[in-house]
Amino acid sequence: MTAEAKLRVLRYWAYFRRGHSVYLAFATSLLNFIVIQYRLLVQNITLLHTLLPRLWMFLIVFVATYLPLATLIGWIDYQRGSVPTDSALSAKASPWIQDLFTALMLMSEGKNEEARRILAKWVKSKQKTQ
Repeated sequence: MTAEAKLRVLRYWAYFRRGHSVYLAFATSLLNFIVIQYRLLVQNITLLHTLLPRLWMFLIVFVATYLPLATLIGWIDYQRGSVPTDSALSAKASPWIQDLFTALMLMSEGKNEEARRILAKWVKSKQKTQ
């Protein structure tokens, strides 16, 4: 297998994983969660079953409460939760980010050629994957 074919296969594998995990598995998981909650919770509690006798009724109430609540929790996590810490740790672990900031520091010191040498490997690898 040529290097170009290998890169293409790896790129398609990355696309598949992203589509599956972020979109398809997420949607399936959410739908499963809704159906399970209805079957195990609403149908077994008389008061809830009286108020929400059909799945579509539960779905409307669920979406009307769950979406805003999940969005609020996600916003709080991005603002004050683990996301800033996770992002900082990811940046420290990323060789690309490390090289980028090293190059910025070198450029601020007027060492443009040294910065260019550090960044050259990333520009070349980007051109190969396109």
